[in-house]
This record gives sequence, C-alpha cells and structure tokens, in this order.
Amino acid sequence: MYLLIGVVSAVLVLQIALFFIIRAKKKEERENNVLLKYDINSPADAFKKMNDMSIPEEDRLKIEALYQGKES
Repeated sequence: MYLLIGVVSAVLVLQIALFFIIRAKKKEERENNVLLKYDINSPADAFKKMNDMSIPEEDRLKIEALYQGKES
C-alpha cells in the first residue's frame, strides 16, 4: 500500500516538474522567435512591424531579414 502511494507521488512530482520545464522552454522559444513574439503571419504583417518604432532595432533587423527571405 505504501509503495503504491510512493509511486503515485513520484509520478505526480515528475509530471509537475515536466510541466514547468516545458513551460520555460516554450517561453524562451517565444522570446527568441520574432514571428511568434510579434504575431507575424504574413509578409504584410512583417512590413508593418519593420516600420514600428516601438519594436527594438535588433528585432526589426531580424524581421527585415525574414521579410527579404535571407533567413528561414
């Protein structure tokens, strides 16, 4: 009986740990991917974001490179 409770507890802790690890990985991926970060779905969206001065210069340069087809 106690073994079963221990196994169930271990599985629960593992699931919680995996949840937070996956969540952190997705957040990091979203921060590094300008298409996801600024919700760019089309070349028109990319063009609008390239001219948006509220977006940091580094991100605008990444968007411009994607818009021009230099990166994939």
